[in-house]
Amino acid sequence: MELKVNISGYEGPLDLLLDLSKKQKVDIKKISILELADQYLKFIEINLKDLKLSADYLVMASLLAFWKSKLLLPNDDSGEIQEIEDDITNRLIHYSAIKELGKKIFQLPQEGKNFLYVNTKNDFSISNKLVPKISLQDLILKYAEILKKKTTLKIISDKDYLFTIEDGTKWLDFFFKSELKKQWNYLFNFLPKKIYDNQVKKSAVISLLLASLNNVKNGKIEMNQQIHFDKIMIKEKL
Repeated sequence: MELKVNISGYEGPLDLLLDLSKKQKVDIKKISILELADQYLKFIEINLKDLKLSADYLVMASLLAFWKSKLLLPNDDSGEIQEIEDDITNRLIHYSAIKELGKKIFQLPQEGKNFLYVNTKNDFSISNKLVPKISLQDLILKYAEILKKKTTLKIISDKDYLFTIEDGTKWLDFFFKSELKKQWNYLFNFLPKKIYDNQVKKSAVISLLLASLNNVKNGKIEMNQQIHFDKIMIKEKL
């Protein structure tokens, strides 16, 4: 039976030897070195004219031919023959282990294929907190704009029951005339207590907010809010 082996699929002479040894379908420690040498030498003979056949294959062929001659000589030292067989077997075991390890290494996640690195500056940090650079006045005006956009129904209200900035200013006058002005107070504590209509209550909130912002602008009071949607606190500006 003619041996047909394509050299392009092997990484070197040991790779070829390992493949030939696997075709014997026995444990690598129990392979027939003589049969392995015969198969390898047939391979070299078939591919001798192939320009791709490197010197490594020819060196291994010469070594196997030498070892084969030792194995076939009946009067040769049996101890030396055993050393030859052990040497070839150990080389194959060592190469097989390296090849398996190489497969495992290439199965690991690889940069550029399974993951990418992104270069960042040393002072780069990631924060889960969103801190927009806007003022309290911007927030209030934006909130009023959102409320305006959300209005989808026409609500007919008696204008006499809607509050104005002047009303908010009057409510703050109570704040300025009391000792409360020297400490932080919750802004909406100064709203009228008995307001039951939602539309009227919204107008009261907006009028007090705008009146407070007007006093902040004039330098009369200070406003503070620790975090978004927290209570808005006011006190007299010293």
